This record gives sequence, C-alpha cells and structure tokens, in this order.
Amino acid sequence: MNGSKSLGIALASVLLGGGALALAGFALASDTPHQAALNCVRTSATACSLQLSTYPDSLEGAHGKTGGAHPTWVTYANDNLVVPENTTINVTIHQYDGGGSLNDPFFDQVMGTIGGTMVYNGKTVSHVDPNNIGHTFTLRNIPGNGKTLFVSVPLPADYRNPTITIGTGQYPKPNIIKFSFKTGGPGTYEWNCEYPCGDARVSSGFGYAMSSFGYMSGTLTVK
Repeated sequence: MNGSKSLGIALASVLLGGGALALAGFALASDTPHQAALNCVRTSATACSLQLSTYPDSLEGAHGKTGGAHPTWVTYANDNLVVPENTTINVTIHQYDGGGSLNDPFFDQVMGTIGGTMVYNGKTVSHVDPNNIGHTFTLRNIPGNGKTLFVSVPLPADYRNPTITIGTGQYPKPNIIKFSFKTGGPGTYEWNCEYPCGDARVSSGFGYAMSSFGYMSGTLTVK
C-alpha cells in the first residue's frame, strides 16, 4: 500500500473511530488556557529534540508540586509544544503510567514517523500489544487549517519496578519511547491520547482528563 493511501486511511479511521470522541473533547477544551510553551531544542541545522513524559497523576509536570486543580488526573507533562518548520523532530517520551486495552486497536500501530517505527526500551517496533497500552501520542490537523500532518505512536503500559520518586510523585521506572517525524511549513496542529484513560463513567473514558488541555490533549505549533 503506498504512503498517501495509508495516510488517507489513517486519517479516516481517526475521524470515524475513537478519534471522533477525542476531537469532540478537544473542542470542549478549546477555551482552557495553555501552559507555558515547551520548545524543541535544536541539535543541528535540520533537527531538534523534544522531551515529553506521561504520568498517572498530575503531581509532576507543568501542574506544580500539588498537582493543580486535578491532582489525580492522568497527564502529559506539557500541552503546548512548539517546534521549528521544515525540521526533523526527535521525540523522547518517558511513559510512567499503567493502562489496558484500546477501544480501537488501529492505534496499536506506529504511523507517520520516519520509517514507520519507534524505539521502545531500545527495540525498534512498528506496533505493540493493543491490550497493553498506557497512552498514545496522536498528532493531526486542526480541521480547516489546510495543513497535513498525522503522527500516531502507541505508548505501552508501564508496570515496571522499582518505584522511583519524581518531585512529590511515586512512579515506576519509565518505559522510554523514541521516534522522529518531519515538519513542513508553519501551522498549528492538535494532539491527544487515543487510549480511554479518563473517567470510565464519562464518554466511555474520553471525558475529564481526556478532554482538557494540559492533561491528555494539546497543540503542536510549527513556526
């Protein structure tokens, strides 16, 4: 299957599957103030490095040591990502959270990265067990912005020992996921998690943390 056809199928699946719920949540969260920008760090004229983390609570990251308004909510460390245009973005994610089964196993695949792969704890893979997912990092166009960018990377659940202390939180030794993708010209995109890690009583797990900026959704600005 050629790349353009694969991308078309991927985007359609996002909109018609579990991603539709996440997009609805994104719209609900659009009035929430962003966190301070997390800027990609230049490593060469054509590449930069972006460091992210996912946590089972909000006691670490941009929410502050007390966890902010929702200390028990799962969270990414930052929701406001800024990267350069026409650049290779080398992403490292430290994944500290447990998980379970995806609503849509489509998201167990690595999509849109350079080579269609990621490095998971030192091993290069193109997909993971859909029943052992902690989160995903799924990046897509904002409808109507006229831009095309789609990246989706599954982040396997983490049950590793020993427990370590970061700030005021207690977490397992993280799974480390690395991947790269390329940006084009300036634009703003949205990203979210496609594992239903919010309260299961609300929108089948896509409510609360899943539909709030600063937790499981945010933007990536290319400039």
